[in-house]
Amino acid sequence: MDRSTPPISNIKPSFSFPASDRRSLSNGMKVLFVHDPQSALISISLTMRIGAVHEHIAGLARAVAGLMLAGTSTKKAQDISMLIDRLGVSFGFSSSWDSFECSSIGLAEHAQFMADLMQECLFDAQFPEDEVALKKELMIAEHEHYSMDPEYLASRASSARMFTNHPYGHSRIGIPSSIALINQETCRAFHRDIVQISDAFFTISGNCDPNQMIVILEERFGSWKPVEQPPLIPQAQFTDEMSCVLAPKQDAVQTALHIAFPSIGLNHPDYPLFRIASTAFGGYFASRINHTLREVHGYTYGAFAQSYGRKGSNTYNIQTQVGNDVTAHSIELIFQELQKMSETMLAEEECETVINYVLGTMVQGMETNQQISARMKMIEFNHLPEMYHTSVFQSIANAERENLLPIQKQYFKPKHCIISASGSTDLLEPILRQYGETIIFQES
Repeated sequence: MDRSTPPISNIKPSFSFPASDRRSLSNGMKVLFVHDPQSALISISLTMRIGAVHEHIAGLARAVAGLMLAGTSTKKAQDISMLIDRLGVSFGFSSSWDSFECSSIGLAEHAQFMADLMQECLFDAQFPEDEVALKKELMIAEHEHYSMDPEYLASRASSARMFTNHPYGHSRIGIPSSIALINQETCRAFHRDIVQISDAFFTISGNCDPNQMIVILEERFGSWKPVEQPPLIPQAQFTDEMSCVLAPKQDAVQTALHIAFPSIGLNHPDYPLFRIASTAFGGYFASRINHTLREVHGYTYGAFAQSYGRKGSNTYNIQTQVGNDVTAHSIELIFQELQKMSETMLAEEECETVINYVLGTMVQGMETNQQISARMKMIEFNHLPEMYHTSVFQSIANAERENLLPIQKQYFKPKHCIISASGSTDLLEPILRQYGETIIFQES
């Protein structure tokens, strides 16, 4: 036996996503459980279908999330902080583009405390004026920090250009002029919107006896009766054009480069095969663009590409940072790789390697109760079938190179494409103008 060569198995791997225990409160709120009595921890997450896409002031949703623990009618911010620290619980609110969430992880014996604090902070947040003022100062400082980073500038310029007429085009962290508009009343108004929407749901994992937890949640949230449906998120519209945007950073010795175009999301029937192709192109260390830009030419420490899925749009974003002297050639190389991807079938060994990598990361990403809970949350939030992950795993495991090529041709030859770069204006403007209309991005 030649032990230098690993044995090859022709058996297709299989995977079955754990079934969740689905319950409902008397008001119709869904509660999804993954119960593990051997775990010492419990994770409780409350997800609401409202986010930064619904705010009328850039940065407001993020500000409100950061102020939910700033005080209630019976507790000050310091009191809440001390309670959390004393019990060793992780507890907080967060806002994404499409959702607003409260998450907590702690010892199972503290489940009632976690539910109590979640209920109090959600329904009784007061937004004290001094805490709002402090939050605004921190947001201004954060914006100043990010605005010095070429990578952030390139990302912001790309989003602003991609979503010219869509809420996704504004800054989720806010800008000085929008942060100035945030006050106690605007925070309270957005908070009212949060508690008045419907279709919120819980995902709970770890040592969480469903029979006990459903009683705890019913006592605290069963009377919550929102009066409105979640606001509709408009679908982004794109034209058949290529355009460029430049975010000036005159002292930059490198160019932060983003190339983005519309793509498909989790609920699209082509997504499993697209995931294989997108991984081969830019989704792991041995990907095509990282190999070309890093290994062959030595232009960067890393180049990668990933999908950004949102309710109103799905995009695919290629990102890297390269030396100023090789910016033009790097853009050429990326488009050459896109063309190859859209025209040529993956080699057999490359296809097998990528499929194994994707399957491995899927399983590795669902090892803990918290990871499984996060996948459950994704399924519920996106209205996907309960066994979605099992189905995607099998589709990827059974994929053939011949079936991938139509996917490559359709999704890697974009009509609408945004090239975004941050760095020296004198250097970048002539380069970008070769590809299309170029605008200078300045955050107003």
